[in-house]
Amino acid sequence: MRGEWQIRKEIVEIGRKVYAKDLVAATDGNISVRATGDTLLITPSGSCLGELGPSDLVYADFAGRVLSGPADPSSELPMHIAAYQERPDIRAIIHAHPPITTALTLAGLSLAQCVIPEIVLVFGCIPTAAYATPSSREGPEAIRSLVRKHDALVLDRHGSLTVGKDLTDAFRKLEKVEYCARVTHAARQVGNLKTLTADEVNRLEEIRKQMGLGDGSSLCNLCGTCGKDA
Repeated sequence: MRGEWQIRKEIVEIGRKVYAKDLVAATDGNISVRATGDTLLITPSGSCLGELGPSDLVYADFAGRVLSGPADPSSELPMHIAAYQERPDIRAIIHAHPPITTALTLAGLSLAQCVIPEIVLVFGCIPTAAYATPSSREGPEAIRSLVRKHDALVLDRHGSLTVGKDLTDAFRKLEKVEYCARVTHAARQVGNLKTLTADEVNRLEEIRKQMGLGDGSSLCNLCGTCGKDA
């Protein structure tokens, strides 16, 4: 079993990757890992993910109380807690500000359309949570119902939230979200966005079920955009 110090080092390493890939800027974004019981390690408030050390992280519980750490936890701690409460299987969370993903929300464009087969296989679809003022009490409530079924969410005007079985899993999902946004943006520059047909989406969902990634439900029933240009 990994010790706390190893988990701290992993958070620092992933934070540097997120920052190096321009998925956050300056002091944007936050990362957490579920520890033991109802506790977590999270990046501190006002910190740059590319410059953290293992001892900078904050240890807190699901009531929002700081158990140890040299600084206040990220102001988005309640959003992380809400995701862990909704999904016992979640072990790690990354909230980032990927630029193209965020830009599409400013234009009112969704990533929930089923357009890239590989994205459908990994995520089903990528829904957008309702707008909530950053660091407000509305933030956790905006993501609760969506995170129950989805490993990747777009936060309206506020980046993304990806969850995973570990930090590497959450990070790779973040990369895929921004990839989907870049491809969607590029496609819209040259023409109308062509979505997959409902039949093809259903075939992909069956593959997801066989891979243990979905329940076999029609994505048309889940997100309402399959075969449509949302």
